[in-house]
Amino acid sequence: SYSFCTLLAANIMMTAKRRSGSEYIDVEGGPDSPDETLSKILAITLFNFAYGCICTTMGMFILPEEALRLFPDGESVALGCFLLSIGLSQLVCPYVGLISDRCSLSWGKRRPFIAGGALAAFVSVASMQHASVERNRWQYSVSLFVAMISLNTIYSAQCGLVPDLIPESRQGAASGVVAVLQLLGSFFGFSCIMIYRTHDITYAYPLYQLLLVVIVTIVCYSANEIPGDVRPHPNLREVLKSYTIDTSKDMDFFWVFVSRGFFYAAVSCQAFMLYYIRDIVGTKQDALAREQVATIALIGQFTAASIAFPIGRMTDNPGGWSRKSMIYISCVIMSIVYTMFFVVPAIVGTESIIGFVYGIAAIYGIGNGAYLAVDYALALDVLPSKSTSCQDLGVWGIAAFIGSSVGPMLWGSILNLVGRSENDPNSYSLKGYACMLSFGCLSCVLSGLCIRFVKGSR
Repeated sequence: SYSFCTLLAANIMMTAKRRSGSEYIDVEGGPDSPDETLSKILAITLFNFAYGCICTTMGMFILPEEALRLFPDGESVALGCFLLSIGLSQLVCPYVGLISDRCSLSWGKRRPFIAGGALAAFVSVASMQHASVERNRWQYSVSLFVAMISLNTIYSAQCGLVPDLIPESRQGAASGVVAVLQLLGSFFGFSCIMIYRTHDITYAYPLYQLLLVVIVTIVCYSANEIPGDVRPHPNLREVLKSYTIDTSKDMDFFWVFVSRGFFYAAVSCQAFMLYYIRDIVGTKQDALAREQVATIALIGQFTAASIAFPIGRMTDNPGGWSRKSMIYISCVIMSIVYTMFFVVPAIVGTESIIGFVYGIAAIYGIGNGAYLAVDYALALDVLPSKSTSCQDLGVWGIAAFIGSSVGPMLWGSILNLVGRSENDPNSYSLKGYACMLSFGCLSCVLSGLCIRFVKGSR
């Protein structure tokens, strides 16, 4: 944390110095030192910290509580609709990328959308808090959808800052920084949930607003953009085309997209962790089960954050490990982890198994961190065109939405079909979890196999 703060302060000082006219450094290969480039990367990708904090805490804690508060007679259906709206909001990313790539405002191509999205998100989050207090279910639902569209607008626009401002030789480090920021944001969010677990959940909304104001201000100040070329506004045909991949020219990008979808489908198995703790670990108290799930998440996120940046930076070295090899290693580790989740209980039994689960979570963090460290860099390596980088990264982002949406539906169906316990209809058997997690392993394998077809990246 101290190192990141020091680098961030250095970047702000350098930005101020440039704007005073006393120094200018060409980001496309000028005399930036490694520390100067790293501080610049940290500053312009800092939104990933807020994005990680908001999305993880909202999906795992805030929305389940709000669904129960606002829809007490159908909280499970309400939660499903909330999560669906979050997924659908990601469909805005290619369109935002398209118009951002063509933006010619004096403030740059990305910052107008970052600032505008932050303003809309701030107002929408305030509306969510008001709706929660007043028990206005429909206001909350609409405000949630608008807030997530606004957040994805910011996310899509800031994704374009790295290919715009950072040399290609440093984009592996940029991918590592993005991964670390997302993981630290999640870690920060989970820590707040555990510390304030006895408070009403509405305290989270002012926290989200504070993060947005502080972080977006830093990003907009640090992103020293120049105005883009004047280009015509896209027509309907161009908008629809922005959601497609030209497989006749961009097969590398296509395989990265498919691989990412399979990986996020595999990761979505963790959505059933609370049920696993209840049925396999044997924790029946809701409060203790939530605490154990939060602990598992914290262990996994901390482990992943500790390795993501070194791995990302290492893959920038031509003589070091390749990005593709990191994907292979990650997929192997994730497959081993999922296998351990159903093999270990069968060997040691369910008594005192929680200690083993915590250990498995640490191994999971290694696999997840290795993947996240190169995920962004791999996409940058195979972008169809630098002039449409933000639009293409928006399409790349949809892969995570597809995997995270389709995965839970498939895994839930498998668990319900195979694992329904005869003795207790409200729980699932180890056989059901073994079957579900085996398909998760298969999804990891398919993710790695798809990367084998990528030729434009090491």
